[in-house]
Amino acid sequence: MSTSGLALEGVALRLGAFRLASIDLAVEPGEVLVLLGPNGAGKSVTLEAIAGFHGLDAGRILLGARDITDIPPERRRISLLFQNFGLFPHLSAAGNVALALRAAGLAPAPTRIAELLARFGGAPLADRLPELLSPGEKQRVALARALAGKPELFLFDEPFSALDAPTRASLRDSLKEFLRQAGAPSVFVTHDPVEALALADRLALLRDGAVIQSGTAADVYRAPADRLAARLLGVENILPVQLVDRAGPGWRIAVGEAVLELAGGNAPHTPSPELFLCLRAEDVVLAAASGERQSAFPSNHLAARVTAIRHAGALLKISLDCGFPLIAALTAREARALDLASGVRVIAGIDPMAIRLVG
Repeated sequence: MSTSGLALEGVALRLGAFRLASIDLAVEPGEVLVLLGPNGAGKSVTLEAIAGFHGLDAGRILLGARDITDIPPERRRISLLFQNFGLFPHLSAAGNVALALRAAGLAPAPTRIAELLARFGGAPLADRLPELLSPGEKQRVALARALAGKPELFLFDEPFSALDAPTRASLRDSLKEFLRQAGAPSVFVTHDPVEALALADRLALLRDGAVIQSGTAADVYRAPADRLAARLLGVENILPVQLVDRAGPGWRIAVGEAVLELAGGNAPHTPSPELFLCLRAEDVVLAAASGERQSAFPSNHLAARVTAIRHAGALLKISLDCGFPLIAALTAREARALDLASGVRVIAGIDPMAIRLVG
């Protein structure tokens, strides 16, 4: 860890029946570490421990050159933003930002206040009280206030969960750019894998108070450690399989009655009584059943029937029956070119490099 990053070393604590296990995490200046997990996994407890709201039973928390484990919250020089905004109701938007500047020992210059509000699209809100703001507008002001004091660390506890999708995406992009420019480490809690992957430089998956996988966002995305990690990451296809035999440097696996080829490096290094195929929907390629069977991949072609089509943002999720259930993701243009509808027969192609086996 660099001299201005954040490190958690063996952090453990108990709150009633819940136990946070030995947590080891690090994030560098300018990086965003996202904690992703289901409700009750320990994401918010970890964040609150970093902020100083809970005493530790073991371990320590380092912020730059400082051991902040036993430092009171108000002296940690941390900015924490919750999903409930926490704006002072008697102060205008500008007044809330000005208060944060004063609390940090900075002059509440009108130009600085205007600059902070404008960064998140809040300039027109400067003179309005919180009761006159929509949830999205309140969050814009809350972000401006949270970033006003130039803290050494930013903490975010699902700040966008109450916002509509377009507002959430806009604020997420603005926040990511600001945090990179600010140069301080950040920790962001969410249960949404799309949001996690959009924001994260580093990603930690939590379950039952323990970190089950951590690393760069790209590495965790490409190689989930087990089927729960894959589920947390939004992998659409998680299916039980059996190893059949070797196929050159790779393997052949049985999924139902179908046999697929798998790249050698994507199989578990240690035997497991249960194996599961993990495959993202965007890695399934569809072709017309009446067309040329050979697609972009020399193997793994399956006869399939479309069972359902649903919209998922910019993509369509295509449910298929290949003798086992499979989900593909296509653009609307790709689906139109294949004239897809329920009952239509297609060929599904799967790249052996895209399949990962987990226990």
